[in-house]
Amino acid sequence: MHKYSLSLLFICLLGAVELSAQIVPRVLPARVEDAIRFGNTFPLGTARFAATGGSMSAIGVDYTSLHTNPAGIGWNRNSSFQITPGFSLTGVESQLNGAGNAPLRESQARVMVPSAGIIWAGDTRSINFSTFNFGIGLTRLADFNETIVYRGRSGGSVVDAIVEDLNDGFSDPFRADLIFDIPNAIQEDELGFFSDFDLESSAGGQIDREGRVERRGGLDEFAIGAGGNYRESLLWGITLGIPFVNFTETKTYDERDIRDEITFFDNAGFDETLEMTGTGVNFKFGLVYLPAPEVRISAAVHSPTFWTIDEVYFTTLEYNYTDNGVAQGGTGLSPLSQSAINLQTPWRFMGGLGYIIGRSGFISVDADYSNFAGNSFSFDDFATADEPTNDDIDATLGGSLGIRVGGEVNVKPFQFRAGVGYRQLPMVDLRNDEDGAHLNYSGGVGFASGKFFVDAAVRYEAYNSFYAPYRTFAFDGNIVDTDRSRLTALLTVGFRGF
Repeated sequence: MHKYSLSLLFICLLGAVELSAQIVPRVLPARVEDAIRFGNTFPLGTARFAATGGSMSAIGVDYTSLHTNPAGIGWNRNSSFQITPGFSLTGVESQLNGAGNAPLRESQARVMVPSAGIIWAGDTRSINFSTFNFGIGLTRLADFNETIVYRGRSGGSVVDAIVEDLNDGFSDPFRADLIFDIPNAIQEDELGFFSDFDLESSAGGQIDREGRVERRGGLDEFAIGAGGNYRESLLWGITLGIPFVNFTETKTYDERDIRDEITFFDNAGFDETLEMTGTGVNFKFGLVYLPAPEVRISAAVHSPTFWTIDEVYFTTLEYNYTDNGVAQGGTGLSPLSQSAINLQTPWRFMGGLGYIIGRSGFISVDADYSNFAGNSFSFDDFATADEPTNDDIDATLGGSLGIRVGGEVNVKPFQFRAGVGYRQLPMVDLRNDEDGAHLNYSGGVGFASGKFFVDAAVRYEAYNSFYAPYRTFAFDGNIVDTDRSRLTALLTVGFRGF
């Protein structure tokens, strides 16, 4: 039953020759995930900024303005310094599709310092330009830390995806091609490749499966900016942003035919390891117009971020079966891919409206938009790999809208704050790895005495999405429904007027 044809052996040998000559980077679906990972960012910022839902681009007078609308620092009359330590608790509840599969939950806690910065306020002694301020600091834009765990029974196998790729003529040194390293794991006839799961005796069979996805790291941005005030009616600002990323993802996936429902097949596994580090550069320019002393209208433009990313990626495929009472199988190891990747993210446009309620507080509304189809990848060593990758991004990703509403009430010496935020994820296909919308709710309190101030905030965010350990067109895929949540507590300590 398990015998290679001469053509299969030829393909295997040819693939080995090509593989030794050139190792291509991972492409297509993986790059869609990367585009979302690098583009779906927003500063966590100070406790005051977080407590108002991140809605302060029109209000300003907060260090985090450097990362949203830098014109906000043009209103500062006093120099200020702040540092913001924090704590986060992330939870993911995951459930594999299929009758009787129970949800599993994984939680993790971590301490962080998501924001630290300083604003120098300068008096120009000019009638028209009353301030010229300068700011510098570091802020976290995205936190990737999470763990997904799933377990259950369902039909199909990762080998379905491999057979489908081979029959479609798709060569992949990180998955499909690894099957050729395992003797007699799949077969070929005049109709194409097939596996143990395609046999009539295996029809309707289900297997046990489990998996774990661990993601670690984050994306931070170092910012240098300047802002000023023209005739107390127009604020301007510009920021140079230097983001940097450190991200590790480890996926383990195992299948077992415990009830012997699939002929020959015993177990299989597919593991992936991805490491990414890189830096980028971008610019942000913003204006805040005051048609009346209590009204502020803001607009900002963020240029694309031009990333240079070093990536390490490798996989392992295992397949075991029993033929005529003899246990057989083996393991295929992918090459180690070390790639240099260039990524240009899309433009981002922001607008906001703020209203100052005398000395009693303020209310503000912010919105931002970017078209994720504008992501563009290129590969230093593989000039031909970028075209299909970017075509796939154009077909898969669309626009993303973010809206935030927040406010502050002053009851001296305290300030009470609250906010809510909504962010649409840019998936055109809603049944994809990351889809839906992010919602977050926040609140906080501040205290100021002389030059000293302290702010506390709590933010809760939750969203539902889907994870697929593999995908196929001809077979029903195994989908993991995930409910994600994150509770973040921040404490900002600062001084002003030094």
